Amino acid sequence: MKRFLKILALFLAPVILLLGMFSLALVRSGELTPTADIEAAALDGGLELFGLAYRDDTRALKQAVANARGADVLVLGTSRSMQLRGAFFASDSFYNAGGGIAYISQAQVFLENMPPDARPKHLLLVLDQYFYNETWTSIEPEDSAALRPYTQPDAFYALRRALADYLDGKYSLLHVLGTQDGVYGMSAAGRGAGFYADGSYTYGTAVLHPEKSADAEFKDTFQRIAKNTNRFEYGETPDAESLAQTEALLAFCARAGIEVTAFLPPYAPSVWQRMQETGQYGYIPATFASLETMFARYGFEVFDYSYLPETNDSQYVDGFHGSDRVYAALCARLAEDSLLLGAQFDSAALTALFTAQGNPLTVSLP
Repeated sequence: MKRFLKILALFLAPVILLLGMFSLALVRSGELTPTADIEAAALDGGLELFGLAYRDDTRALKQAVANARGADVLVLGTSRSMQLRGAFFASDSFYNAGGGIAYISQAQVFLENMPPDARPKHLLLVLDQYFYNETWTSIEPEDSAALRPYTQPDAFYALRRALADYLDGKYSLLHVLGTQDGVYGMSAAGRGAGFYADGSYTYGTAVLHPEKSADAEFKDTFQRIAKNTNRFEYGETPDAESLAQTEALLAFCARAGIEVTAFLPPYAPSVWQRMQETGQYGYIPATFASLETMFARYGFEVFDYSYLPETNDSQYVDGFHGSDRVYAALCARLAEDSLLLGAQFDSAALTALFTAQGNPLTVSLP
């Protein structure tokens, strides 16, 4: 019996050691840190990068941090707003709440959930074109506006996923074990991907190897266009309910004393060209025409940046997410176009960032 136990122990020892190493990696990476503790770090200056891999509390965390910070300039949108860096703006009172909404119906709820004295003086609203696509909006859950509480870390689930991701070559175990203070989450620790303290997002090491992307050469995006699916659904007329929700949002902002600047975000140039070639996206110019009239009624402003001719395909992370460079160029446009927000931007400095040599998917901030 003793001999059997010794053999069993010798057999199990490497397994236990392996599981122990990966469990330690999860702890060191901050993946198992309660989100409330990450929120506290974001508010006391202790957060450098936040990127959880095995649970998603982005929306709730963005709401909580926005509520507590009370920034004068607030960015609100989906993942297509996350490249707006605080360094692009003159104001020190800035927060990017990108990821705080997934549908236009959630934008007013986000602001209503903020304490009145924490609401921004100026809202930069990023309006994804498909917010106004009738097919896309039809899949919105009825309770999508409800704010979910923070999820609890699940150590066993995270361990299984971490083992699988390691076998897929998604991170270096030694690198994760050396995670620095202020970094939270396996995505942040393993790939350098996550949210900075200002709320903006970095794709981390993915920008070093765009050829490995699931949307390399925009193959996935072009398939979506061809198949009329997944944010690229065809449509001729804007969704009336989404326009009504936008008007209600603007009326709320007017009552609350919040100035609103908005824009439709850019597609990669070849993607925009392919969309135009189909002749199936008439709802986009129709949407902008309706929004332009609507915003003007409230003294607000909206711009159509669906196509930025000064950018090129190499500067897009995928078919509909521009990189830091793209958004530096976009802010340089806002410096010239926006009456309400233009003073926040140094057009020459932003243009210099956009045109600088180096990786087309990144900019070097001072």
